[in-house]
Amino acid sequence: MKILSLSLLFLLAATVSHVRSSASVPGLIELLESNTIFGDEAELLEKEGLSINYHNCRSWHLGVETSNIIDFDTVPANCKDYVEDYLITSKQYQSDSKTVCKEAYFYAKGLALKNDTVNVWIFDIDDTLLSSIPYYAKYGYGTQNTAPGAYWSWLRSGESTPGLPETLHLYRNLLELGIEPIIISDRWKRLSEVTLDNLKAAGVTKWKHLIFKPNHSKLPEVVYKSKVRKSLVKKGYNIVGNIGDQWADLVEDTPGRVFKLPNPLYYVPS
Repeated sequence: MKILSLSLLFLLAATVSHVRSSASVPGLIELLESNTIFGDEAELLEKEGLSINYHNCRSWHLGVETSNIIDFDTVPANCKDYVEDYLITSKQYQSDSKTVCKEAYFYAKGLALKNDTVNVWIFDIDDTLLSSIPYYAKYGYGTQNTAPGAYWSWLRSGESTPGLPETLHLYRNLLELGIEPIIISDRWKRLSEVTLDNLKAAGVTKWKHLIFKPNHSKLPEVVYKSKVRKSLVKKGYNIVGNIGDQWADLVEDTPGRVFKLPNPLYYVPS
Protein backbone atom coordinates (compact mmCIF):
# COMPACT_ATOMS: atom_id res chain seq x y z
CA MET A 1 0.00 0.00 0.00
CA LYS A 2 2.85 2.35 0.88
CA ILE A 3 4.55 1.54 -2.40
CA LEU A 4 1.35 2.31 -4.27
CA SER A 5 0.90 5.64 -2.47
CA LEU A 6 4.48 6.63 -3.22
CA SER A 7 3.98 5.80 -6.91
CA LEU A 8 0.80 7.86 -6.91
CA LEU A 9 2.59 10.81 -5.39
CA PHE A 10 5.30 10.68 -8.07
CA LEU A 11 2.60 10.51 -10.74
CA LEU A 12 0.75 13.51 -9.29
CA ALA A 13 4.00 15.54 -9.03
CA ALA A 14 4.86 14.81 -12.66
CA THR A 15 1.33 15.77 -13.74
CA VAL A 16 1.46 19.12 -11.85
CA SER A 17 4.91 19.85 -13.27
CA HIS A 18 3.65 19.14 -16.77
CA VAL A 19 0.61 21.39 -16.27
CA ARG A 20 2.76 24.28 -14.97
CA SER A 21 5.20 23.90 -17.86
CA SER A 22 2.40 23.83 -20.40
CA ALA A 23 0.68 26.84 -18.81
CA SER A 24 3.76 29.04 -19.21
CA VAL A 25 4.01 28.50 -22.96
CA PRO A 26 0.88 30.44 -24.06
CA GLY A 27 2.01 33.46 -21.99
CA LEU A 28 5.37 33.53 -23.74
CA ILE A 29 3.77 33.19 -27.17
CA GLU A 30 1.30 35.95 -26.37
CA LEU A 31 4.14 38.26 -25.29
CA LEU A 32 6.06 37.68 -28.50
CA GLU A 33 2.96 38.29 -30.60
CA SER A 34 2.28 41.53 -28.69
CA ASN A 35 5.79 42.81 -29.38
CA THR A 36 5.42 41.94 -33.03
CA ILE A 37 2.21 43.96 -33.22
CA PHE A 38 3.87 47.02 -31.72
CA GLY A 39 6.80 46.65 -34.10
CA ASP A 40 4.51 46.44 -37.13
CA GLU A 41 2.53 49.44 -35.93
CA ALA A 42 5.68 51.57 -35.51
CA GLU A 43 6.92 50.53 -38.97
CA LEU A 44 3.55 51.39 -40.52
CA LEU A 45 3.50 54.82 -38.86
CA GLU A 46 7.04 55.48 -40.05
CA LYS A 47 6.17 54.55 -43.65
CA GLU A 48 3.19 56.89 -43.58
CA GLY A 49 5.31 59.71 -42.17
CA LEU A 50 3.29 59.91 -38.97
CA SER A 51 4.62 60.67 -35.50
CA ILE A 52 4.27 58.03 -32.82
CA ASN A 53 2.15 59.61 -30.09
CA TYR A 54 3.15 59.58 -26.44
CA HIS A 55 0.31 59.32 -23.94
CA ASN A 56 2.23 61.49 -21.47
CA CYS A 57 4.15 64.37 -23.06
CA ARG A 58 5.79 65.35 -19.79
CA SER A 59 7.33 61.89 -19.60
CA TRP A 60 8.42 62.19 -23.23
CA HIS A 61 10.09 65.52 -22.38
CA LEU A 62 11.92 63.93 -19.44
CA GLY A 63 13.21 61.26 -21.81
CA VAL A 64 14.52 63.95 -24.16
CA GLU A 65 16.30 65.96 -21.45
CA THR A 66 17.96 62.85 -20.02
CA SER A 67 19.08 61.75 -23.50
CA ASN A 68 17.04 58.56 -23.32
CA ILE A 69 14.90 59.64 -26.27
CA ILE A 70 17.24 60.53 -29.13
CA ASP A 71 17.36 60.93 -32.89
CA PHE A 72 13.82 62.29 -33.19
CA ASP A 73 13.09 64.47 -36.22
CA THR A 74 10.05 66.23 -34.79
CA VAL A 75 8.20 66.65 -31.54
CA PRO A 76 5.33 64.11 -31.30
CA ALA A 77 2.28 65.62 -32.95
CA ASN A 78 0.10 65.23 -29.87
CA CYS A 79 2.66 67.14 -27.74
CA LYS A 80 2.32 70.50 -29.52
CA ASP A 81 0.07 71.97 -26.84
CA TYR A 82 2.32 70.63 -24.09
CA VAL A 83 5.45 72.21 -25.62
CA GLU A 84 3.69 75.53 -26.20
CA ASP A 85 2.47 75.56 -22.62
CA TYR A 86 5.91 74.58 -21.31
CA LEU A 87 7.74 77.28 -23.29
CA ILE A 88 5.21 80.12 -23.27
CA THR A 89 2.07 79.88 -21.16
CA SER A 90 3.15 78.24 -17.90
CA LYS A 91 6.61 79.85 -17.74
CA GLN A 92 7.98 76.46 -16.66
CA TYR A 93 10.76 76.74 -19.26
CA GLN A 94 11.96 79.97 -17.67
CA SER A 95 11.77 78.46 -14.20
CA ASP A 96 13.75 75.36 -15.23
CA SER A 97 16.37 77.51 -16.97
CA LYS A 98 16.65 79.73 -13.91
CA THR A 99 17.32 76.69 -11.72
CA VAL A 100 20.10 75.49 -14.04
CA CYS A 101 21.72 78.93 -14.24
CA LYS A 102 21.47 79.49 -10.49
CA GLU A 103 23.26 76.20 -9.84
CA ALA A 104 25.91 77.18 -12.38
CA TYR A 105 26.46 80.48 -10.59
CA PHE A 106 26.73 78.87 -7.14
CA TYR A 107 29.26 76.41 -8.56
CA ALA A 108 31.32 79.19 -10.18
CA LYS A 109 31.19 81.36 -7.06
CA GLY A 110 32.67 78.54 -4.99
CA LEU A 111 35.64 77.92 -7.29
CA ALA A 112 39.22 78.71 -6.36
CA LEU A 113 40.19 80.37 -9.65
CA LYS A 114 43.71 80.01 -10.98
CA ASN A 115 45.87 83.13 -10.99
CA ASP A 116 48.37 82.03 -13.64
CA THR A 117 45.93 81.58 -16.51
CA VAL A 118 42.66 82.85 -17.97
CA ASN A 119 39.60 81.26 -16.37
CA VAL A 120 36.87 80.86 -18.98
CA TRP A 121 33.30 79.61 -19.29
CA ILE A 122 31.97 78.12 -22.54
CA PHE A 123 28.62 79.35 -23.86
CA ASP A 124 26.61 78.01 -26.78
CA ILE A 125 24.47 80.53 -28.71
CA ASP A 126 21.25 79.05 -30.10
CA ASP A 127 18.76 78.32 -27.31
CA THR A 128 21.43 79.10 -24.75
CA LEU A 129 22.14 82.83 -25.12
CA LEU A 130 19.61 83.45 -27.90
CA SER A 131 16.21 81.87 -28.44
CA SER A 132 14.92 80.12 -31.54
CA ILE A 133 11.38 79.80 -30.16
CA PRO A 134 10.00 82.43 -32.61
CA TYR A 135 11.15 80.24 -35.51
CA TYR A 136 9.81 76.94 -34.17
CA ALA A 137 6.52 78.56 -33.15
CA LYS A 138 5.81 78.96 -36.88
CA TYR A 139 6.10 75.20 -37.33
CA GLY A 140 3.91 73.82 -34.60
CA TYR A 141 6.53 74.14 -31.88
CA GLY A 142 8.73 71.50 -33.46
CA THR A 143 5.95 69.13 -34.51
CA GLN A 144 6.32 69.93 -38.23
CA ASN A 145 9.20 69.11 -40.54
CA THR A 146 10.85 72.12 -42.19
CA ALA A 147 12.77 72.41 -45.45
CA PRO A 148 16.54 71.76 -45.28
CA GLY A 149 18.33 75.02 -44.52
CA ALA A 150 15.14 76.84 -43.51
CA TYR A 151 16.50 77.66 -40.07
CA TRP A 152 19.71 79.16 -41.47
CA SER A 153 17.66 81.21 -43.94
CA TRP A 154 15.65 82.52 -41.02
CA LEU A 155 18.85 83.57 -39.25
CA ARG A 156 20.21 85.27 -42.36
CA SER A 157 17.00 87.26 -42.69
CA GLY A 158 18.00 89.17 -39.58
CA GLU A 159 14.73 88.46 -37.82
CA SER A 160 15.06 89.02 -34.10
CA THR A 161 16.37 86.14 -32.03
CA PRO A 162 15.63 87.31 -28.49
CA GLY A 163 18.03 86.74 -25.64
CA LEU A 164 17.26 84.23 -22.90
CA PRO A 165 17.14 86.24 -19.65
CA GLU A 166 18.25 83.46 -17.29
CA THR A 167 21.42 82.63 -19.23
CA LEU A 168 22.16 86.32 -19.82
CA HIS A 169 21.99 86.85 -16.07
CA LEU A 170 24.52 84.04 -15.58
CA TYR A 171 26.72 85.60 -18.27
CA ARG A 172 26.80 88.93 -16.40
CA ASN A 173 27.42 87.25 -13.03
CA LEU A 174 30.37 85.28 -14.38
CA LEU A 175 31.95 88.45 -15.72
CA GLU A 176 31.67 89.96 -12.23
CA LEU A 177 33.43 86.88 -10.81
CA GLY A 178 36.34 87.40 -13.21
CA ILE A 179 35.45 84.45 -15.43
CA GLU A 180 35.63 85.34 -19.11
CA PRO A 181 33.08 83.97 -21.60
CA ILE A 182 34.13 82.05 -24.69
CA ILE A 183 31.24 81.60 -27.10
CA ILE A 184 31.37 78.58 -29.39
CA SER A 185 28.65 78.61 -32.02
CA ASP A 186 27.56 75.94 -34.46
CA ARG A 187 26.62 78.76 -36.83
CA TRP A 188 28.77 79.10 -39.93
CA LYS A 189 31.16 82.05 -40.09
CA ARG A 190 29.15 83.65 -42.91
CA LEU A 191 26.46 84.31 -40.29
CA SER A 192 28.85 86.25 -38.08
CA GLU A 193 27.49 89.70 -38.91
CA VAL A 194 23.86 88.93 -38.14
CA THR A 195 24.94 86.96 -35.06
CA LEU A 196 26.92 89.91 -33.72
CA ASP A 197 23.83 92.09 -34.18
CA ASN A 198 21.68 89.52 -32.34
CA LEU A 199 24.14 89.26 -29.45
CA LYS A 200 24.52 93.02 -29.16
CA ALA A 201 20.74 93.48 -29.06
CA ALA A 202 20.60 90.92 -26.23
CA GLY A 203 23.31 92.72 -24.26
CA VAL A 204 26.15 90.28 -24.95
CA THR A 205 29.09 92.51 -25.84
CA LYS A 206 32.06 91.08 -23.93
CA TRP A 207 33.87 87.80 -24.53
CA LYS A 208 37.37 86.40 -24.75
CA HIS A 209 36.64 84.64 -28.05
CA LEU A 210 33.61 84.22 -30.30
CA ILE A 211 34.17 81.14 -32.46
CA PHE A 212 32.14 80.23 -35.54
CA LYS A 213 32.12 77.00 -37.50
CA PRO A 214 34.05 77.23 -40.81
CA ASN A 215 31.72 77.81 -43.76
CA HIS A 216 30.33 74.58 -45.24
CA SER A 217 31.97 72.45 -42.53
CA LYS A 218 30.20 69.13 -42.19
CA LEU A 219 31.71 68.20 -38.84
CA PRO A 220 29.03 67.02 -36.40
CA GLU A 221 28.48 69.56 -33.66
CA VAL A 222 29.78 67.27 -30.93
CA VAL A 223 33.07 66.69 -32.80
CA TYR A 224 33.51 70.33 -33.80
CA LYS A 225 32.98 71.71 -30.30
CA SER A 226 35.18 69.06 -28.70
CA LYS A 227 38.03 69.98 -31.07
CA VAL A 228 37.63 73.67 -30.21
CA ARG A 229 37.70 73.00 -26.46
CA LYS A 230 40.80 70.83 -26.77
CA SER A 231 42.50 73.61 -28.75
CA LEU A 232 41.63 76.15 -26.04
CA VAL A 233 43.07 73.92 -23.31
CA LYS A 234 46.29 73.49 -25.31
CA LYS A 235 46.55 77.28 -25.51
CA GLY A 236 46.48 77.45 -21.72
CA TYR A 237 42.89 78.44 -20.97
CA ASN A 238 41.31 77.03 -17.82
CA ILE A 239 37.79 75.97 -18.78
CA VAL A 240 35.83 75.97 -15.53
CA GLY A 241 32.33 75.48 -16.92
CA ASN A 242 30.24 74.88 -20.01
CA ILE A 243 26.54 75.55 -20.62
CA GLY A 244 24.36 74.56 -23.57
CA ASP A 245 20.92 73.28 -24.51
CA GLN A 246 22.11 70.05 -26.22
CA TRP A 247 24.23 67.23 -24.87
CA ALA A 248 26.26 67.65 -28.08
CA ASP A 249 27.41 71.01 -26.64
CA LEU A 250 28.69 69.38 -23.48
CA VAL A 251 30.07 65.87 -23.97
CA GLU A 252 33.36 64.48 -25.32
CA ASP A 253 36.30 65.40 -23.10
CA THR A 254 34.90 68.67 -21.80
CA PRO A 255 36.85 70.20 -18.90
CA GLY A 256 35.05 71.76 -15.94
CA ARG A 257 31.48 71.13 -14.96
CA VAL A 258 28.68 71.08 -17.56
CA PHE A 259 25.15 72.50 -17.24
CA LYS A 260 22.34 71.33 -19.52
CA LEU A 261 19.56 73.81 -20.30
CA PRO A 262 16.10 72.46 -21.23
CA ASN A 263 15.09 72.21 -24.89
CA PRO A 264 12.16 70.04 -26.06
CA LEU A 265 12.10 71.53 -29.59
CA TYR A 266 14.77 69.52 -31.40
CA TYR A 267 17.64 67.07 -30.97
CA VAL A 268 21.28 67.42 -32.06
CA PRO A 269 23.12 64.05 -32.18
CA SER A 270 25.79 63.56 -29.59
